[in-house]
This record gives sequence, C-alpha cells and structure tokens, in this order.
Amino acid sequence: MNIKILTYIIFCLLSISAMGQTNNNINQLNDEGKKEGLWIENNGLIEAYYKAGLKDGIFKAYNRKNGKLSVFGEFTEGKKSGTWYYFDEASILLFTETNIEKNTKYTIMRDDGVEITPLFTSYVIDYYPNGYIKAEGRVLYDEDVQIHSFETGTWKYYNKQGELVQTKEH
Repeated sequence: MNIKILTYIIFCLLSISAMGQTNNNINQLNDEGKKEGLWIENNGLIEAYYKAGLKDGIFKAYNRKNGKLSVFGEFTEGKKSGTWYYFDEASILLFTETNIEKNTKYTIMRDDGVEITPLFTSYVIDYYPNGYIKAEGRVLYDEDVQIHSFETGTWKYYNKQGELVQTKEH
C-alpha cells in the first residue's frame, strides 16, 4: 500500500476518533490524584490518554508552527508500543519506529572516550518524500528518537527509487 494513502487513512481515523469528545472529560484526575483519560497539554500541541497516571492509549503531537500532526503512536502502561509515525511540517511521513524497548545490551563510545548505555532501542525506517524507504535499522537513544539517536548494528540504505544501494555495520 502506498505510504501516502496509509498516512491519509491514519489521519482520517484520528479525526473520527476525536469527534464526540467533550471538554468535560479532558484533563481529569482520578480519586488518587493521577491523570486519567484524555489530556490535552502544551496549548493543544499534545494529546495523550492516561490510565492511573501512566500514558496508556493513543498519543498525538502537533507541529508548533502550523498545528499539523507531527507524531502519532500508542502507549501501553507508560511505554511506547506498536508503530510510531513521525511527520514533517507538510504532513509527509519522515520515519516510523517499531520494536521499542529498554536498552540493556548496546553501548556507544562518546567523542570524549566515555562508554555510555542509551536508555532505549528501536527499529527505524526513514522515508523519502516520494514514500520510498531511504534507510532502515536499529537506533539507540535516551529521551526522544527525534532529538538525538545513534545508528547501531546493520543498516540498509536505499536510493530514491527504493533500490538497496548500501548495507553498513555501525
């Protein structure tokens, strides 16, 4: 299936799921004072569902400049799960992230010679604007895969027609 069509379908489903939400059920705390249900934060740029204080359900982040969807994914008991989608300002899919887990076995050497163990690892697929895969492989990161991540293991790189042009070990 063409990636643009998939992106459009996801966007439509998100729009439909948002209908019927009333402001009465937003940003609520449970009896224990923990976040519960839909929370809209950061002036509407973040929408997340919570259960007993943990993110649990659909998560959406919107672009600060134009308000368009920039990140879509799901949390299960406070942890990223499933496939996460990251979009540019024009709503074109930049990359997807799957197999997100705590990192316990990969380390990297910083420029100053100190060996560190990033907190998370995931499998990332980068896309060209035409929808073809640009690169794919495993990354390591601490807080946010968009801010600073390190390629590790085997990575595959493709040309703009989707043909494999290089495989590289990191």
